[in-house]
Amino acid sequence: MRSPEVADAIPALIQNGLLSPPVAVAPLRVARGELLSVRGELRAVLYIGVLLLVAGVSLLVKENLDRIGPVTIAVAIGLAAVGCLAWALHRAPAFRWGMAESTDWTFDFLLLLGILLLGADLAFVEAKFTPLGANWSYHLLVMSLVTGAFAVRGDSRLCWSLALSSFAAWRGIAATRLGSELLGPSQTPLRINLILCGLVFVALGLALRRFDRKAHLEPLTTFCGALATLGGLGLFALDESGAWIPWAVIFLVASVVLAFLALRSRRFGLFALGAVAAYFATTQLVFKVVREPFLGCFWFSGSSVGMIVLLFLVQRRFRAAAQEGHE
Repeated sequence: MRSPEVADAIPALIQNGLLSPPVAVAPLRVARGELLSVRGELRAVLYIGVLLLVAGVSLLVKENLDRIGPVTIAVAIGLAAVGCLAWALHRAPAFRWGMAESTDWTFDFLLLLGILLLGADLAFVEAKFTPLGANWSYHLLVMSLVTGAFAVRGDSRLCWSLALSSFAAWRGIAATRLGSELLGPSQTPLRINLILCGLVFVALGLALRRFDRKAHLEPLTTFCGALATLGGLGLFALDESGAWIPWAVIFLVASVVLAFLALRSRRFGLFALGAVAAYFATTQLVFKVVREPFLGCFWFSGSSVGMIVLLFLVQRRFRAAAQEGHE
């Protein structure tokens, strides 16, 4: 990023003997805008490449299933997954409970590729040989635990998010099946399960920070938990066939509390999530209490602009506070 102030300061640091000329070359070129980082673009290309590779494997299996045979395909995908995961373990940084990110910026994506291939292999085996039968959703639980273990071992936020989403998907399928058996086509078990799953994630995040075990994964875990919890409450609040008013109030209170706590801890992502959720809850209550379509134009035009301004001001305040802290 171009920074004239830094470019002017570096020669003075060299003159005062605080910075040696060889060391100053790289930061000086960056400050002058002569060097540009493409790390973000390369990571995006790698991520897309991993997804395209997994999609290509799926098409290959589909087109050649009868010719190759299911056993051969299952073994081949499994060996490819084991190869990627073995390479990832070999290149992984030494394990520690603190941050231990790999210096190899391709590590995350090859680890992700191995996990996705392993998940695809398990899904293929389940579809063709049905070893779990009606309990096929348990392979999501297995993948969640395996992915979580690799994420902790390799200190991968990308794989950690995949582990959390796989666990939530497993609970969602289990809740839907249980609800269909007990209550018929009701969405109540799914919503309750979503709330409980979110609370579990929040508790896990608090435990990571409390016991200082991969504490840098706590923000992602807490955000996923808050998102799932508010999502379940929001589904109850939007369902007008039930007692939606108490749920809308609970949804609003939970959103405001989340925004307040995030404001105190200077977490913009959580604050934005709580603020937007509170906006939706307030909109739901306002439109049900004031049944006047004409007022909707004023409400949306004013409240949406106000929400954007609020998020902008809070984000700028957080950024200023972070800069002051670095100084």
